[in-house]
Amino acid sequence: MKLLRKLFGAKPKVEPIKAAPLPVAEVKPPKPVITLDIVEHTSDEQELLKLALEGATSQLRQAAAEKLHSRELLEQAAKAVKTKDKNVFKIIKSKLEKFKTEDAQQAELESTAIRICEKLEKHSHLEADALFKAKLTVLQNEWATLPNTSTSTYQRFTQALAACEAKIAARAQAIADEEEKQTLDQQAQQLATDALHNLKQLSASIYRHANIDDLLNANYELKIQELSNAVRLAANRQLPLDKLAKEFEHRKQQTLNLIDQIKTSGTITELNQSLEKITDAALVKQAQHKLHQFIKSANELSDDIPEALEEAKNKISAFLSEKNQAEQVAKDALREFSELARKGLWAAEQGFVRKARAIQKELNEKREQLSNPQGLPKSIQAKLEDFEAQLVKLGDWHEFAVTPKKEALIEQMRTLANTTINPENLATKIHDLQDSWKEVSKGAQQQDDDLWQQFQQASAVAYAPCKDFFEAQAAAREANLTKRRELVNQLHQYLAGYDFTNAVWKDVEQTLKTARAEWQNYWPVPRKAGNDLQKEFEGLMEQLFGKITHEYETNKNAKQQLIDQAATLCNSEEPRAAAEQIKQLQTQWKNIGKSWPREEHQLWQEFRTHCDAIFAKRNQVFEAAKEQRQAVVTNAEAIIERLRQFAEQTLEHINSAKDEIEQLKSDFNTLELPKESNRPLQQKFTSAINAIAAQRDSARHQAEAQSWTDLFAILDGIRDYEIARISGKTTDSLASQKEALQQRIEQVVRWPSGTQQAVQQRLTKADSLSAEEQQRNDNLLRILTIRAEILAGIESPESDKSVRMNYQVQQLQQGLGQRDSQFEPLLLEWIGLGGVEQATYTALLARFNQARQKGTK
Repeated sequence: MKLLRKLFGAKPKVEPIKAAPLPVAEVKPPKPVITLDIVEHTSDEQELLKLALEGATSQLRQAAAEKLHSRELLEQAAKAVKTKDKNVFKIIKSKLEKFKTEDAQQAELESTAIRICEKLEKHSHLEADALFKAKLTVLQNEWATLPNTSTSTYQRFTQALAACEAKIAARAQAIADEEEKQTLDQQAQQLATDALHNLKQLSASIYRHANIDDLLNANYELKIQELSNAVRLAANRQLPLDKLAKEFEHRKQQTLNLIDQIKTSGTITELNQSLEKITDAALVKQAQHKLHQFIKSANELSDDIPEALEEAKNKISAFLSEKNQAEQVAKDALREFSELARKGLWAAEQGFVRKARAIQKELNEKREQLSNPQGLPKSIQAKLEDFEAQLVKLGDWHEFAVTPKKEALIEQMRTLANTTINPENLATKIHDLQDSWKEVSKGAQQQDDDLWQQFQQASAVAYAPCKDFFEAQAAAREANLTKRRELVNQLHQYLAGYDFTNAVWKDVEQTLKTARAEWQNYWPVPRKAGNDLQKEFEGLMEQLFGKITHEYETNKNAKQQLIDQAATLCNSEEPRAAAEQIKQLQTQWKNIGKSWPREEHQLWQEFRTHCDAIFAKRNQVFEAAKEQRQAVVTNAEAIIERLRQFAEQTLEHINSAKDEIEQLKSDFNTLELPKESNRPLQQKFTSAINAIAAQRDSARHQAEAQSWTDLFAILDGIRDYEIARISGKTTDSLASQKEALQQRIEQVVRWPSGTQQAVQQRLTKADSLSAEEQQRNDNLLRILTIRAEILAGIESPESDKSVRMNYQVQQLQQGLGQRDSQFEPLLLEWIGLGGVEQATYTALLARFNQARQKGTK
């Protein structure tokens, strides 16, 4: 800003600084060189080919060769000059190398494109799963990184891509169709479920009607038909509605039956009203029949019994209960009367006169209390008559001869009371003495009550230990019987409630064993009840064992089928596929479950033999494949090692072996590398290729650096020639010096772009350079150096800062701030400025090179 204020007068009173004009370089056109002009202005490649082959000078031939671009003409020229002109051959060979490189790059590009097409075509044959589109995107991204490919390859890619997109579209359509189907199925399922629910509510409402007219007005048949149509429409969707439809049809039929029943027998309300007035047993029985029909309908509908139905049921139950109670009282009285008559007959038969007379009196009293005293059953009447007849016979006392025997039996019974024999043996002896008493008492007209009481007391005392023993045994038997009943009930519940379709058969077996063991532990039991329960238990055991037998036989057959399949796989020609299938069979084997223990081991051994045979075949294939993979890895490593050797060679050797390197790359890419070695081998291969490329780049950088070194060395030689000419050296010396320079120019293999012609032009005009031009070139070279420093963005030395500022001010005034944008024009100007003295030139050259190196980065 300060500089601008100075230049454009920020302060009105200060006059603007007028910069001293700097000399501007006027580049004189070089003296026309006819042959080079012809090359520059000729675009006919045939003419250029002729000049490259037959040109008078090496410069002319090289310039013509530089302008040749046709590959065919370059190949013709290479054959013609291979042994004639080394420099022209190098130029032509370099151009042909570019064509070959482009061909190799295009071939590699086409190979990559074909590989992507193959992957895409293979991908188009896969199922469009969740990863299908993601993998397709990856392949599309790989294709997008490729430059232009051939038309056929592009068409191939487009067709494969269309096939993949068609699969994606088909998959999307299938998903949409499936979602629509699921929605419709859900709606149909809900429609059927709602219809069943509504039917249940409808059937429950039937019970609430007070009379038949209300039932008829409700028009239930039409409503049921509408619900039935809804279920039928839902069933047309081919859904798993069999269970629901069956339940609906069952409830529908039962509901219609209930309606018909109510129409025939009346409503529940009417039934309750009739029960309020019924007293006749026949009418109650008829009402009870109707009630049972209603309850049966409710049970078949799996509904809760309505409150009105429960009320009717309770009324009938109360009526029947009262009737049954009265009948039971009469039966109990008659049974008591019969038992009393039996006791009286026994007392009379035993000679207990007083006891028999007391029973007779009691019988007469109870007979008056019976509901029908005159209408006794014949059995009771006969028993009563026998009792009265036996009382008549009682008159005399027992014969005196029986008394001593009875007294002896009493004494023996008393003796047993003090013994310590086994209760069972004791009971046997007591029963023997009682049998003896009966034998003694037979035929006697009367019984001695006193002796009998003594005998009975002695028997009771003697039997007391036996009583406790047998009562304990009886209690134990009853307890065992109770436990067996509980075990049977548990088995009933187990068989009815256990899900045998998903059974854990090990647990089922254990249940069978445990039940059998517990049953045997619960012993002894009462004989009759125990025998009946034993039959029931054995039936349950048979059912449980039958289920186990069915499962074991099913598992045995299933495993035999797996064995047959395994035997078939042993003959398979595809060991790997057979091994995968045998693994699936092994998984199925594990899921099948147990068979009979005596056969399980044999089945497993047979199956295992087939499995081992198949795995042995697969292992043979694996070993062979492993050897093949190792051979591929060895081959790949040999190729990589060979490429690494090339990376250590010179650029000339690498270029001469270009075809071999390309062949090695092709050979490596055609190898089907093992999956486990693919990544490290690819990395090693890429590293070797990158090493070769790095070696080439390094050689090119060295060649480029050498080209700059050669350029400035030749410029130094030309400058020496120019200074010698200005200083007035002899013509012969100058001619030899110029001829040497010309030879050096011809010997340079590589020039920085566009500099060769400028160097040739400078050498051509060196003969006409004057001392005045030398002085002017000195200033122009300094300005040119400053321009290079400005372009590179680096500071000029302190001694040239004022010159730099004056130059910038002059540029602002003359060119509105126009600046240099490239180094190539500056370099060409540098080459054109000759004759500068050594001291000035060396310092400016160092600064110019520094600016050039920074700017070209």
